[in-house]
Amino acid sequence: MATRFWLSLSLSALMTGAATAQSVQGVLQTTAIAMGMENLTSIQYSGTGWQGRVGQNVSPDRDWPRIELTSYTRTIDFDTLSSKEEYVRSGETRRFTNLVSGDYAWTLDAEGQPVPQPAVAEVRRLEILLTPWGFIKGAMAPGANPTMVTRQEYGGRSTVISFVAFGKYRINGTINPEGLLERVQTWVPNPVVGDMYYENVYTQYREVGGVQIPRFHQHQDYDDGAHTPNVSGGDHAFGLETVSDLQANVANATLTVPDDVRSARPQPVRVESQRVGDGVWLIGGGSHHSVAVEFGDHVVVIEAPLNEERSLAVIDEVYRLMPGKPIRFIVTTHHHWDHLGGLRAYVHEGATVITHESNEPYYREVLRAGLWTLEPDRFSLHPPEEWSEGYIFETLNQQYVLADQTKTMEIYTVRGLAHAAGMLIVYIPSEKIVVQADLHSSQAQAPNASTRAFYRNLQRLDLDVETIVGIHGAPVPMTQFVEFVGAGQ
Repeated sequence: MATRFWLSLSLSALMTGAATAQSVQGVLQTTAIAMGMENLTSIQYSGTGWQGRVGQNVSPDRDWPRIELTSYTRTIDFDTLSSKEEYVRSGETRRFTNLVSGDYAWTLDAEGQPVPQPAVAEVRRLEILLTPWGFIKGAMAPGANPTMVTRQEYGGRSTVISFVAFGKYRINGTINPEGLLERVQTWVPNPVVGDMYYENVYTQYREVGGVQIPRFHQHQDYDDGAHTPNVSGGDHAFGLETVSDLQANVANATLTVPDDVRSARPQPVRVESQRVGDGVWLIGGGSHHSVAVEFGDHVVVIEAPLNEERSLAVIDEVYRLMPGKPIRFIVTTHHHWDHLGGLRAYVHEGATVITHESNEPYYREVLRAGLWTLEPDRFSLHPPEEWSEGYIFETLNQQYVLADQTKTMEIYTVRGLAHAAGMLIVYIPSEKIVVQADLHSSQAQAPNASTRAFYRNLQRLDLDVETIVGIHGAPVPMTQFVEFVGAGQ
């Protein structure tokens, strides 16, 4: 170990003193030696840490909430770009397993059966190249054509090496003055923020079995906490705090792709409409729904979940159901990313956004004409003028009413809710319908804190409700919901 330490120091001195005189491949080879990965073909490491619930912060200015990982193991085969990630969350017994091999990605369900996930295969392969060893191997691969610059960083002259993976993802790796990879950064497509910053920071390296392994710390998106007001606080996505075991060149690291996974293809968006009241349509067909409400000369849509593709399909269905009536308003119940990914599509369509006043600064950031180069949406390709001039928001603190001669819609803030600040529910008096998200699902087995908070708010507001329409699950009679909540007391 002492020999490797002094070798690392001497090679680091060579790098920092004359980086500009060295070739990129020479610096990469130097770093590979310092990290003990000259003959590394596969690796398996285990430990404990935490996982951030990306896009699920309580309020936009807060960090992603963390879930402790009581065990974490990852096995990577660099030759085939395959990875098996396994972890157990605190308080749970189920082991989650995420896999990728080449162009194929899948997970295992609770019974251990493979579930295809073709949409995430590329990003999972990319994550292999973001590991300390994967970056070096990726940059040294034939055709990578890496470039190199130096700058003052980490207390000395650091070297930044950059290459493009899969023809679209620029990956930058910063090698510190000690000759170890300190940071890897890239950008990945995200339906809410566009080209989302993705960064792994590697510190506190130690040698295990001849290979240097660090403490892992991952950021997804930016933390705006240094500014006032703090618009976006979420960024901490993953941390591997302790490593209890590391094995180099493990046997059976190459994965066999199940036949069902190999034949799976991304499924097209499916839209299924259900009339739940006079002029009120539940537009489902997927994991997240929207609700369309018809007024005299326009339509109001409640919720823009998932992504642009989903929202464009819902918009088309709204125009089919209610031809000739524009979508004038889009109501978003809360700021969580799975409920916000289609918002830009509605603003591009000309809709005014109705949200809680605490969300407006963050929504303005979401709607900014920022970088959307990896997967451009309509808003980025053809940005409307009005969004930047402040004409597209209507906000509320406790209550907001939309009404004309045909319909009335009341929008209320849910009080005492831990799930998300500024959560809204929508009440349609003529139909005695309440529309809600994440507060109750027809598939729920037992009431939770959000369910109870929802029930207390319905009592507080004294609403005459017959049907609860959820953004998840099927509509539920109010009588059934009251019985459900009472059974859990």
